[in-house]
Amino acid sequence: MATLELDDETAVLLKELAEHEHISPAQLLKNLALVYRNTQQTHHTAPSELVTDFAGILKNSPSFNGNPLEIQQAMRDEWS
Repeated sequence: MATLELDDETAVLLKELAEHEHISPAQLLKNLALVYRNTQQTHHTAPSELVTDFAGILKNSPSFNGNPLEIQQAMRDEWS
């Protein structure tokens, strides 16, 4: 078992939350730590979202087949 030193405000908050959840403060801290760890693992293993990851993804799209200049002109004509 370990002992944690908490400021009074944090200790009161943990006690209130634990009472509200009908669990011990130790169980509340354990639950919070598990949720935090799972969130961090999900965040760190999330797929990359770099612009380079999307390169070529639309190469077979009917919207982008053809002459690039004509595609740009057609898109611009939509705004006119």
